[in-house]
Amino acid sequence: MNTEAAIKVVDECAFCRPEGQTTLEDAVLLVERAIVYARENKIPKLFFTGLQLNGIRSPSLPERYFISRQFATVAEGKVQMALVVHPHLIDPEKFGIKVARNAGMNADVFDNESDALAWLLLKTGD
Repeated sequence: MNTEAAIKVVDECAFCRPEGQTTLEDAVLLVERAIVYARENKIPKLFFTGLQLNGIRSPSLPERYFISRQFATVAEGKVQMALVVHPHLIDPEKFGIKVARNAGMNADVFDNESDALAWLLLKTGD
């Protein structure tokens, strides 16, 4: 799946909406590539929705930790991300988001696009 083909840029925000059947591991790579794309193109905000991706299993707690650390590492503090995923993929305590924030990435996760977009557009990269 070509991540760049799924990215549209509007003002200072990259929108990525990939579609299809995938695995957790491949979905993580899609998000990572979108973060890198935004960072390398100096786009400070990333709106990534995985609602059109199917077949993703819920990550374990250790996987959430390592995935979130990896996202923060590739963001280098330069990309703020709103991640939209199926509800079964969101930890009730947003453990992964806490990890990402502790690692220097301004991010949040949502189960719908409207809340994610509102958060991303109102957030100022604190």
